[in-house]
Amino acid sequence: MLQRILAVTLCLGLGSCAITPEPFTVEENIARASQDLAAVKNFSPAPLAPISLEEAQARAVAYNLDHRLQMFNAAMQNRQLDLTKLDMLPNLTANAGYVARDRELVSSSASYLSGEINPSNYQNVSVDRERTFADLTLSWNIVDFGLSYLQAKQQADRVEIANEQRRRVVNNIFQQVRSSYWTAVAAERLRPRLKPILAEARRALASSRSLETDRAQGPLESLRYQRSLIELIQQLESVDDNLAIAKTQLAQLMGLRPGTEYTLAVPKRVPVLTTLPLSIDEMERVALVNRPELREEGYNTRIVQLEGRRALLKLVPGVTLMGSLNYDSNSYLHYNNWSEGSARIAASLLRLSTLPSVKKLNAAQSEIAETRRLAMTSSVLAQVHIAAQQHQIARKNYDRIRTLADVNRRIASVAASSAEAETASEFDRVFEQANAALSELSRNRAYADLQNADAYIKVTLGFDPLPDSVSASDLSSLVAAIRQRDAEWQGGAIAVPVLDPPPVTNDTKAVTVASTAGVGEANKLKVASAQTRQER
Repeated sequence: MLQRILAVTLCLGLGSCAITPEPFTVEENIARASQDLAAVKNFSPAPLAPISLEEAQARAVAYNLDHRLQMFNAAMQNRQLDLTKLDMLPNLTANAGYVARDRELVSSSASYLSGEINPSNYQNVSVDRERTFADLTLSWNIVDFGLSYLQAKQQADRVEIANEQRRRVVNNIFQQVRSSYWTAVAAERLRPRLKPILAEARRALASSRSLETDRAQGPLESLRYQRSLIELIQQLESVDDNLAIAKTQLAQLMGLRPGTEYTLAVPKRVPVLTTLPLSIDEMERVALVNRPELREEGYNTRIVQLEGRRALLKLVPGVTLMGSLNYDSNSYLHYNNWSEGSARIAASLLRLSTLPSVKKLNAAQSEIAETRRLAMTSSVLAQVHIAAQQHQIARKNYDRIRTLADVNRRIASVAASSAEAETASEFDRVFEQANAALSELSRNRAYADLQNADAYIKVTLGFDPLPDSVSASDLSSLVAAIRQRDAEWQGGAIAVPVLDPPPVTNDTKAVTVASTAGVGEANKLKVASAQTRQER
């Protein structure tokens, strides 16, 4: 039996040394690619009706892979918390085994005084050659319980960090979808207008080349005319190519497979965006309370503080309580079953000498976490002001470009009428039509920038576009919740927190006393000046 155990152990050891790198074969890569492609195709259902902005945002929440990755990360952190809680329980260990010897365990005992072996103690046997044993041990270390408790609290903060990271991803997705959606709307509006203009420009270019060949027009005038047409065609083709990409980018955000055909619910009139419902001071307070980055840094600060407590707790002597139920099949034992209990205390005397260094390290880590949080606070305040300024600039640019687009549209109408009356050239008519289309494109892009600036303000303030209770898989519920939250934003229904005043320190008191004294001296000077004027 013993030889068999040794042979099996040797075979397993030699087999573990025979592991070599094993790359995927071509067939395995093809199978993996086919499986992934089928999963991508079936991941997001194709839309059956024109997509509105709210539905595009809902699809991004439900099917965007980046968002789903953050959801899985939050779920994983939650499961990790469940496992960490189990570390606070006592350890219950079951142990069983089999022991075999090829020879008897023979021993003798001698007298301590004379060193002679008594005949009764000569070559005694007290253990069977083959025996089995088992035990069930319950142990609980009080220090380990405290460490596990602090670790569970840290993991609970990591769960909240994962939730805040998910909030940040959702806010960024909403901003990207809004900007891409209105750019795609501009593409659906303008691409049908660009195609006939491009066709007329190419036809005018071919006509000019024909006239140049027939020498019906001066060569210099003809070449200048062709150069202007080629530059116009190049500009229009570049715009058309860029607009063609807009819907692909929006499809990626919505989780649709590239190449999926879909249409957008193009509104007849663009929605009018209201002015900012909050002042700068109110925006700062909302951002400082709601921004996920600041909440995340707050949780990180608390994790660092708990880690400092864990480092100090590791220096405390450990007390272990143990109890066990035991069994041994040894036939020489009078009792083969017995129970056992014990209490132990252990301390590392050398580790206690590191207490001052541990305290200094904890203080340095806490200071770093505090400084990082304050740096993030300053960055958030700067982002609030930048977002407000960008919104004002975007609104001003949109108003200017909208006025210019209206003027170019009227010029194109006049040029078309003049061309029909043969008072203007064909090039002027094509040029003004293209200029009007490009101005309309600029207006749509400016409106998309305005929508992006409005969405960036929401991101800067940490405004949640979705309530916490809505399901992330039901599109209809998501669309209704998005519209409700957007209506709350447009109506100014935003809770503005009231921040506590900063604590009064000795330096603040000194400044206040000095300021009060300065005001008192100034008042005395004013009274003295008034008395002097009265005397005069």
